[in-house]
Amino acid sequence: MQRGTVAHAYLFTGIPGIGKMSVARSLAKALTCSSGSKADFCDACTSCLMINGETHPDLHIIEPDGDFIKISQVRTMQDRLLYTHFLDRYRLVLIDRAEAMNLQSANCLLKTLEEPPENTVIILLTSFPYRIPATIRSRCQRVVFHPLPSRMIEEMLQELRGPTASDVYRLSSRLAGGSLGRALRWQESGILQQRKRLLALVAGSAHSLLNAIFDFADELGEDREALRELLDLLRMWIRDVMIAKGGGATADLLNIDCADRAMHMARTLSWPRLFQQDLLVADAQSALQGPANPKLAMEQLLLMLSPTPGNRGAGPVLQSNAALTL
Repeated sequence: MQRGTVAHAYLFTGIPGIGKMSVARSLAKALTCSSGSKADFCDACTSCLMINGETHPDLHIIEPDGDFIKISQVRTMQDRLLYTHFLDRYRLVLIDRAEAMNLQSANCLLKTLEEPPENTVIILLTSFPYRIPATIRSRCQRVVFHPLPSRMIEEMLQELRGPTASDVYRLSSRLAGGSLGRALRWQESGILQQRKRLLALVAGSAHSLLNAIFDFADELGEDREALRELLDLLRMWIRDVMIAKGGGATADLLNIDCADRAMHMARTLSWPRLFQQDLLVADAQSALQGPANPKLAMEQLLLMLSPTPGNRGAGPVLQSNAALTL
């Protein structure tokens, strides 16, 4: 930007919550800011404030409508690009979760990328770049966002959320997998507390285990995205037990608040059982991508993972997909 060279299209890739949209908005402000700087923005002028509020007439944001980005959304954007600039020297198009484009919308966008309007910058954001057609990717300058170090996430949580017990932010930063957005979301959702209850069920430390399993599944409800995140955390726990069983140190574990329990489970569970548990959770994650009933899927998974009487943990968690959709 300082040299006055800006690509007509960018592809921002990286894990969810890494800051792709924040950087895209910052780039939009830098390109349209009226402060006079070529590579920065003031965040106070009319243009910057309108971008912050998503009311800038030269900014167009496309997000999935349901599961897909539809061709009608791309055509609406193309129609807007036919008009002259309203306020600034650049027009910006941000396409979030660009992998959600279906074939028709991707082909429609390709025409704009092949013949981009003057002073127009299109930014595609995705966590799954190879779900985007190669013809689209090849016409974009790729910018890769790498996972953030856990120490950096911990410091940013302190800055954004204020002081609290240091082990709370340390735990979130280790489990977040390099995603600040994920760590922030977990601070608000209470999912880390649900994780502790889930581990108590799987490790068999809950009293009245069968009733506790059904009660917990009831409380989790039907939110598939929250359930998938909880299952991600469960796989991290199984990973910790595997590391402990393989002789790893406590410092290598992610669930630092449950390190003693992980060491105990490592002595209790066999390698075949650990691999089977990981497969069971993976099967449940796949089921939640489809029509399976979330409550039934979680109940069956927990029954097969926990040391309930008669549980042999045999077979995939979805022995009957049809039964789980009832």
